Amino acid sequence: MAITVTAVVGGAILLGSLFKLAQLSAGGEVVARDLGGRLIDPSTSDSGERRLLNVVEEMAIAAGIPVPQVWVLDGEDSINAFAAGTKPGNAVVGVTRGCLERLTRAELQGVVAHEFSHILNGDMKLNQRLIGWVFGLIMVSIIGRAILEVLRVVRIGGGSRDKGGGAAVLLAILGVGLTLWLVGLIGTFFGRLIQAAISRQREFLADASAVQFTREPEGLAGALKKIGGLTSKGVVRASKATEARHLFFAESGLFTYGMTTHPPLEARIRMLDPGWDGKFSRATPPHEIADHPTANRPPPLPAGHMAIGMAALDDLGGAAQIRSATGAAVRAGVSPNAITALRSREAAKALLLGLLLSQDERLRRGETAWLTEHCGQEVAARALAWHSQLVNTPAVNKIACLELALPALRKMSADECSAFLAATEQLIASDGEVVLFEFMLRMMLHRYLDDAFGHPAAAGPAITSLSPLAAETSLLLSTFARMTDLDANAAFALAADDFRQHTGQAIELLDPSSCTLDGMSIALKRCSLATPLVRKQLLRMCGLAAARDGVLSDSEAELLRAVAAALGSPLPPFVV
Repeated sequence: MAITVTAVVGGAILLGSLFKLAQLSAGGEVVARDLGGRLIDPSTSDSGERRLLNVVEEMAIAAGIPVPQVWVLDGEDSINAFAAGTKPGNAVVGVTRGCLERLTRAELQGVVAHEFSHILNGDMKLNQRLIGWVFGLIMVSIIGRAILEVLRVVRIGGGSRDKGGGAAVLLAILGVGLTLWLVGLIGTFFGRLIQAAISRQREFLADASAVQFTREPEGLAGALKKIGGLTSKGVVRASKATEARHLFFAESGLFTYGMTTHPPLEARIRMLDPGWDGKFSRATPPHEIADHPTANRPPPLPAGHMAIGMAALDDLGGAAQIRSATGAAVRAGVSPNAITALRSREAAKALLLGLLLSQDERLRRGETAWLTEHCGQEVAARALAWHSQLVNTPAVNKIACLELALPALRKMSADECSAFLAATEQLIASDGEVVLFEFMLRMMLHRYLDDAFGHPAAAGPAITSLSPLAAETSLLLSTFARMTDLDANAAFALAADDFRQHTGQAIELLDPSSCTLDGMSIALKRCSLATPLVRKQLLRMCGLAAARDGVLSDSEAELLRAVAAALGSPLPPFVV
């Protein structure tokens, strides 16, 4: 009997977890939907939702990742938020209605920055997997409870002999139901224990990262103080919230039984505000909830080359380089018409196709004719109009356009996505050569859409050091040095010295004939198998070669972002 029960329970846990993990592989929107969330319409006229969208867009641009989908839990009046997904390309950020109605912009920005730290630090993927395993543990209890509920309405019919046999069967079923329920309660206990153990320390780290992003500890501290001042605190009452307790910004359970998934509010607040008087704030709605994108925000970045320092290269792609103010300034440099268009699926596709149209008038006519034949006259006309508007836009703002477009592009069907990518490939190949901007756009589009639509990544054993990538590194650094610096030998030597310090190996500058974008594509596929640390080292070396003179031109920025996209490594805008 014990062996049977163990096999049944173990099988149920395993099957339940595998089922949930398979379901969650579709991305964060599965979690948001399970929690009763509603995807915010990009064209919403609600002032609170519009403010939230603007904050999320600014933070995504600052972090160098595609803008996640934004969801709101309309039925929750508490203050809480979450980030969910397996990769930045399929991530979502969700907030409760209480967040929208009770927080100031600075407080909302602090909460959103906290959630972005989970996306960037890899917590999100771990948390997503944890939901699957916790579901398996909880499911055993659910099955046991369901059996007991069925027995409540079952009646034994027939003669006395049938009654005796039926009673024995019912007693056996009752025993199985009670056993599963009791064992499930034990599983639920350990599930909560695992959630608590994994989540607590990560919340402190996320708070610290959020302050780095915003440079405003008062905003995040203010949000935590308002949570403490609410009767409902951060409680989320959705039926499936128990599985996702560790995802939330604040403790979401009504009863924790001593197994809290988050540090005490008091401890988190004192880390941010050492002089706090111990009094929580009243979570009353702010006087002004409408968002004014230009008020108290940095002006658009000036066009031209961007000066960067060695400190930026030392922590290339790290949290210390992410500043929400930079995201606001870059976003301010994108025209309001473009931002509006990028929130519509069809308009976003036309805008991105417009970015790929040739600057040569003869070639552009041929490309427009192809678009008219294969995509329709309206798409061709829109793409041509956007080309005229954006042809002189700096690379940093063009990159922002692609990041802003992802929520709309995620609404495409799989066939529509394939047709769109085929159209981009046709425009890239129309002149017989691939220029840097086209290479960057191709890399970023494929990475973002592969993540969003669950396309498999490159397969192979993980590469845990730079040494096996000596040939690929030599090609990458040689290409950067040849394409982006007048003194190729000096640019390559600076980056090659960094490689030698890591590996003890020397690499040589390759001939110009070997330094092609096609060669880079092949090298980057193998480099994408490297661990996150190795990929960060590769990015740093590429940055050294690109910015040897301390200035990053548009072409250098485009090439560096292409490499970052191919490696799957977020890269903030290089601006000071």
